Amino acid sequence: MFRRRTSRDIVSSIIIMKVPAVVLLILGSVHLVSTESNCLSLLSMLISGETQLPELTIVVMINDVPVEYYDSDIKKFVSRRHWRKNDTIQETHLRNDVALHIHNSMKKELFILMKKCNETEGVHIFQGVAACDLENETLGKFFVVEAFDGEEKYQYDALTHTQNTLVPEFVWNEEKGNQRKAIFTNMYQPLCVRTLRRYLQEDKNILLRKERPRVRVIQKTEPHSGRTQVSCVATGFYPRRVNMTLLRDDRPVPDRELTGGEVLPNGDGTYQLRRSLSVSEEELRERHRYTCTVSHLSVDNKLDVSWEPEAPADPVLISAVLIAVLVLTALIITAIVLCRRRRHIGRQNDRPAVRYTAGQTE
Repeated sequence: MFRRRTSRDIVSSIIIMKVPAVVLLILGSVHLVSTESNCLSLLSMLISGETQLPELTIVVMINDVPVEYYDSDIKKFVSRRHWRKNDTIQETHLRNDVALHIHNSMKKELFILMKKCNETEGVHIFQGVAACDLENETLGKFFVVEAFDGEEKYQYDALTHTQNTLVPEFVWNEEKGNQRKAIFTNMYQPLCVRTLRRYLQEDKNILLRKERPRVRVIQKTEPHSGRTQVSCVATGFYPRRVNMTLLRDDRPVPDRELTGGEVLPNGDGTYQLRRSLSVSEEELRERHRYTCTVSHLSVDNKLDVSWEPEAPADPVLISAVLIAVLVLTALIITAIVLCRRRRHIGRQNDRPAVRYTAGQTE
C-alpha cells in the first residue's frame, strides 16, 4: 500500500537528488566492494539564503533505504521506517548531538567557502556524505565527502586519517588534526558501526532481502524516425545495485549508442532499469542478434535474454503467392458459376410438358 508523501519525504528526496555525481560514485563503489558489504551513509544538506526548506537536513540510509531523518526545525532524528511505526533505533540522543556538531561545522565551512568565492548573496548549498562500510563484519571503509554548490571540495578518509581538499583553509594543523582523529576514532566510528549492525539485525527482512529481476528485450517502432528501438529492461529487483549490458552479436554495444541507464524506484520498494538502442532499417536487415545480460546479487549467474529480427519477406515469393491465390480464387469462382448454370439447365430439362386446349388441360 502506498504511503502519502510528507514534506520530510520530499526534502529527503531533494537531498539525495542534489548529492553531486562524484559523491554518488564514491558511495556506489562502497556497495560494490563485496556481496557481503553493507553501508550506513549520512547525507546532509545546509542551505544559505531564503528558502522554504530547513537550514539543515540530514537523511540516514542503510544501503539504499532511508531509515532516519533530521532537520534543524525539529532538532531530533525521527524514524523513516514505514514498516515500523514511530520506532527509532537506540542512542538517538547521541545522534542528535552529532547532528548539532555537524550543523555547527558545516556553517563554519560554508561561510569560508562563500567568502572565498565572493558569493555572499543568494542561495547556496553545502552538502556532505559520511559513510561507513562493513565487509563481513569488518569495517572496510569510513569516509567523508563535502561539496559546495555541486562541486566537490573535500575528502577525508577516517580510517587512515588522511584528507584531500581543494580549499587551503580546510587543511588542519597538527592540533586540529589530532582533535578530528580522536572524534572520529572514539565517537563517530563506533556509533556508525553500532547503528548499522542494529538496523541490519532488527530489519534484516527489509534491508537484506533479495528480489530477483525480471528481464526482457522489447522492441517498438519510433513514431518520428521510423527506426526500431530495442530496449533491455530489468524490473522488480532489490537491492538497487545491478549491472546491465546490451550485446550485439555477443559484443557490448558502446555506451554512446545507448539511452537510459538510470535505476528508478518501483512503487513496491523494488527497482527498475532500462537501456535502449535505436536501430535503423539497414541494421535490421543485417539481422544482428541483441542480448540483454543482467547481473544481480539475487542470482548466481547472469540473466540473458535475446532477440533477433525476423527475416525480411522475399518480394518474388510474395508475388508468386499472390498470383497463385488470385488464380485459385478465379478457378473457384468459375467452378461455382458453371456448377450453378448446370443445375439450372438440369431443372429445366426435368420439368414435365403442359398442353392447353380450348377449355381443358391435359
